[in-house]
Amino acid sequence: MASSEYVFATAALREGRLMRAFTTFIGWACLGLFVLGVVSQLHPLGPHGVVARIVQGAVTVSALIVSALWLRSPWPTYGRAVGFVVWADCSVVIAAATTSTVEARLSTTLYLGLVGIFAAFILGWRITLMHCGFGFATIAAITAWAVMVDGHSVFGLYVYYAPALAWVVVVPLGGMVLIDIGRRAIRRTARSAHFDPLTGLRNRRGMHSAVNLLIKRAEAPVTVAVAVCDMDGFKLLNDTAGHSVGDAALNAMAQRLRSVADPDDVCARIGGDELVLVSILSVRADIADFIQRLTPLTRVDFDGLALAASVGVAADTTATPHFSIDDLIGHADAAMYSVKRSGGASCAIYDPTTASTTGATAGRRRHPSRPV
Repeated sequence: MASSEYVFATAALREGRLMRAFTTFIGWACLGLFVLGVVSQLHPLGPHGVVARIVQGAVTVSALIVSALWLRSPWPTYGRAVGFVVWADCSVVIAAATTSTVEARLSTTLYLGLVGIFAAFILGWRITLMHCGFGFATIAAITAWAVMVDGHSVFGLYVYYAPALAWVVVVPLGGMVLIDIGRRAIRRTARSAHFDPLTGLRNRRGMHSAVNLLIKRAEAPVTVAVAVCDMDGFKLLNDTAGHSVGDAALNAMAQRLRSVADPDDVCARIGGDELVLVSILSVRADIADFIQRLTPLTRVDFDGLALAASVGVAADTTATPHFSIDDLIGHADAAMYSVKRSGGASCAIYDPTTASTTGATAGRRRHPSRPV
């Protein structure tokens, strides 16, 4: 299962149209690792011996393959992104192990810092901590081997392992803290900009953003159904019982709206006591099932009061020229006001062929009591 950090980062890159730029950057970075491997084969501090050259050569070739995947493939899944971190960590460690001096080994581990930044930005705390732990263990092992086997002094190697630890461990962890703080701040700002503080439903801006994303993900033309729900007698309730009771009643209606919504539906409050439900239908015939789901909205029991609501419905396909969700809401709104004029506590569907509404009065028949 993808982490929340991966979902957030992926959504941010997609929203900013930066996914291709990001994958291109990673692809070229892997290509740089390939070039480094080629140069290392020819460098005096590079691998010595047939086995070391073969192992390091295999890592170099794999870097070229991974580079091509980043440059030509779509955005990776969470599992593939984690797999990339595992490959990069192992490749850098193998490249470091095959060099001929401890100084070269510790210097090579610096490339783990780039992997750590990728993990911090894309994959979140858990993977970043595991990566940093792996990097720390690698640097400590190289240093300990040099001290105990090759006779180097801990102080003499300080100028190599200290920068390596700072870049491989401290920088990714510090970056993770800053990224997490920024991510939380952005989420709070985004929520306040896209959600209604009273009901927790999306506001108009949040509704448009969510619906446009659903339509974009569908890729092919789909039928969009919109229901506009407006409480009957809400002003009278506010005037007689007070705004706190009115707010509580509105929250009760919002909760009922959530209860009739499917997981992919969009619930919103677009003003006053006007609530909206937007659903993507697989076929136009599903509109009957959509209306059936809306029936519980026409009557909600709240704190001893029988709250009534008028509901208007409109549907259209995104293949329609100049399709607009605002036009669809306007049609549903007209159908809702038609219900109000006929007494409320019912549901009606907008008829685009006659520019009028056809009522579904079953809700009123089931609940003959007068609306609030």
